[in-house]
Amino acid sequence: MNSKIIEQGKRFSHVGMHSNSNITYAMQYKEAFDTLYNSSKPVDTIALPMMFLMRHYLELILKSNIIYFSEFSESKSMLKKINSEHKLKPLANAFQEHWKLVVKKYKIKIDDNKYIKNFKIFIELMDKLDKYSMSFRYSHDQEDDGHFEWGETLDIYSIKKALDEGLPFLNYSMDVFYDKVGQYIELEKEMMRDIERELMADMYSPSDYK
Repeated sequence: MNSKIIEQGKRFSHVGMHSNSNITYAMQYKEAFDTLYNSSKPVDTIALPMMFLMRHYLELILKSNIIYFSEFSESKSMLKKINSEHKLKPLANAFQEHWKLVVKKYKIKIDDNKYIKNFKIFIELMDKLDKYSMSFRYSHDQEDDGHFEWGETLDIYSIKKALDEGLPFLNYSMDVFYDKVGQYIELEKEMMRDIERELMADMYSPSDYK
């Protein structure tokens, strides 16, 4: 087969199918970060975009978790600012608030202290490196001050390790929640649908038109 056709096929993206949610975006940013991290390229030629990918992944996955859990937590924390907030700390705090409310409301038995601790440590680290999602995108801020000092270094290996330790709480909270109470939520929804169908059937019963 023609090598050009093969190359074109490899570079042809069904972007519409893979851009339907922030979770999809987040997973692609994470995948791109992992690809660069595992690359044999000299790290100083890819460090900035690599760190931006990690940082943006965090922002998107936090927002996705907040939106998801808000349906069950009965809290509106951060929802009005979800599209305008880019700082990690406020997003992380809102996510933890929704999670705690859900755990309490549904009486989920889980020892998540270690995961929350690691998550907080990682968020603190990333917040110091890039509070406003600008440090890895532009060389200078609006006052024309550089984001990094000339001799500053970045231990991306240690940052990746902190990421791996902090992610379980963030990545799998939805799965844990659904595993614990998802079946009951689905059952409750089905019961409500049955009630609605019965009400509609009574409202539009053929006997009403005799």
